[in-house]
Amino acid sequence: MSAEGFIRKGALEERLYQQELARDAGASNAIIVLPTGMGKTAVAALIIANRLASTGGRTLFLAPTRILVQQHKEFLEKVLDLPAGSVAAVTGEDDIHTRGDAWSAKIVCATPQIAVQDVKRSLLDVSLFDLLILDEVHRAIGDHSYVQISELFRSGDVQRIGLTATLPSERQKIEEIKGHLSAERILFRDYESDDIKPYVHDVKVDVRLLESPDYMKRASLLIREVLKEKLANIARENLMPRAAADKLSFKEMMRNRDSIMAKGSWNAKLSYFFAAKLFNLEKMLETQSYKAFLSYFERVRDTKGRVNSMIVKEPRLKEAYELINGAVVAGLEQPKFEALKGLIAELTPQDRALIFAGYRETVDYIYRTLSDRGISAWILIGKQGATGQRQEEQVKAVDMFRKGKYRVLIATQIGEEGLDIAECNLVVFYDNVASAIRYVQRRGRTGRRKEGRMIMLIVKDTVDEAYYRVVQRKLKSLSTYVRQLASAEPTTGSRPPAKKKGLDSFIG
Repeated sequence: MSAEGFIRKGALEERLYQQELARDAGASNAIIVLPTGMGKTAVAALIIANRLASTGGRTLFLAPTRILVQQHKEFLEKVLDLPAGSVAAVTGEDDIHTRGDAWSAKIVCATPQIAVQDVKRSLLDVSLFDLLILDEVHRAIGDHSYVQISELFRSGDVQRIGLTATLPSERQKIEEIKGHLSAERILFRDYESDDIKPYVHDVKVDVRLLESPDYMKRASLLIREVLKEKLANIARENLMPRAAADKLSFKEMMRNRDSIMAKGSWNAKLSYFFAAKLFNLEKMLETQSYKAFLSYFERVRDTKGRVNSMIVKEPRLKEAYELINGAVVAGLEQPKFEALKGLIAELTPQDRALIFAGYRETVDYIYRTLSDRGISAWILIGKQGATGQRQEEQVKAVDMFRKGKYRVLIATQIGEEGLDIAECNLVVFYDNVASAIRYVQRRGRTGRRKEGRMIMLIVKDTVDEAYYRVVQRKLKSLSTYVRQLASAEPTTGSRPPAKKKGLDSFIG
């Protein structure tokens, strides 16, 4: 049987670039870079069909979240012409006996964490698979489970395919990912590729810079004064660069953590833990909500510990707390939250908005506020904690949003990767991310079937604005190295990646 015989007739829209990417991958180990909304899972289905036609072998298709695993399973069942039960899903929510049976399916969609665990339990025999697909392969660095599973599949004749919308901008990380997959090729498309352009829908980006009220500016200044003093204590012992301490660099402080703990004086260690909590305090105030800031401060106040005691006794931090508490008592809110309420009030009945917020507390707060105003909304969060969502709840949340049951879905990071919500025409960044990959992933949740909008809420002179500027710098050089690698390997029917005309030419 040919590869086409494994694809249900009419199940896939015929897109030449998808067919070419699958064909160009052949039987080699490859990384496929394809923009969000352009059908990476369809390419995966074509590769699986090719493999079934050539070897009849089995496929392990990994995705980083349970909801993506379920989405891939449903897609492959719809697209591949295989007997019932040929495609299975395995996640940590399945009991050990169910998992044992599921691993024997022809195609298994799973999370990498459970795959690694079940190899160790002898429930999963990797030698029985001849195709390994890693979705969101940009995660395959450091100690991620993708790295562990790649090592387990290193022996034997197993084809490895990585899928992603974007690789990191750092050459070292790209080489690390290639090494883990033993990738021989990088197959690249972006929004400027000629064969992609007919399918690209415009996404209008609206960056809304908001003014900070004087009392909020004062509270932020007080926190930064104390933070600067604590970082200076660390820098005086040459445990972090003085310039980084002056710039209040959280990243640099964390980079030097091991050195601080091993070589620092007791004062330096105290300053480290003090500063870590101040960074969180600042972030809650400037990027989340006043109530999130107050809640964090109150948790510190009510938890025993020397550092916590020092924080609540520091006069400047007490003043910052009182300033914000007074604002809440007066009925005032963080500028971004006020802007969000106005933005949601402008939605038409046909609009579907996806709001990203980094903290679960903020997600809950936005949901309660919208619900109180009679706006149909729901949440999408991870499983962790007593209030987390189980897999079936996550799947239901996305499905109900897709069907129009809710006009607004408020999500944490779990909603950033891979979700196919074609009806979403508005994405809102309630807070910003310093990661270019996460930026691209968030943006990719709209503009998938029609034009979309992306609105970013930023209070001036805050952590959010700093993150925004960092990401813009990263986007300008995003995956420059991977473009060079891909252009050195011309693919069938495609041209070398076009020279960029600016940021919008990459992110659409």
